[in-house]
Amino acid sequence: MTDIAELKNRAAFGLMALTLWREARGESAECVTGVAFCILNRVLRKSWWGNSIYSVITKKWQFSSLTDPRDKQLALYPSEGSLDWQRCLMIADKVINREIENPVPGADSYFDISIGDPKWTKDARFVKQIGRIKFYDVDHDYEKEE
Repeated sequence: MTDIAELKNRAAFGLMALTLWREARGESAECVTGVAFCILNRVLRKSWWGNSIYSVITKKWQFSSLTDPRDKQLALYPSEGSLDWQRCLMIADKVINREIENPVPGADSYFDISIGDPKWTKDARFVKQIGRIKFYDVDHDYEKEE
């Protein structure tokens, strides 16, 4: 029988892959990886936004495609054979297991340029833009990166 810790790890992996698919499908592997590392960076810098992959992703209003009832993506799910979905599964696995380089060191937040600059970007450190996603270090902890 599988223990509860292993089941939680599997759930976190699936939730991360779904988040990547909803937030960055159609973007480059580098961009999808950046989104995954924003999640992981939040986990590693435990604070108000959570201390695990599950708690970070499900924190209200942080990943709108999973928590905002007005977000059209909230009801979207990938088809099993989707290449974007398969890529998101692979990237989630590599990021969780630290088998891929972080393309956005220090970034803990991002937004799609289609929405315009949110207020929180004013005091955040801009890290990089990859495709339609701009990445930021909101908690200014870049100097703590290993």
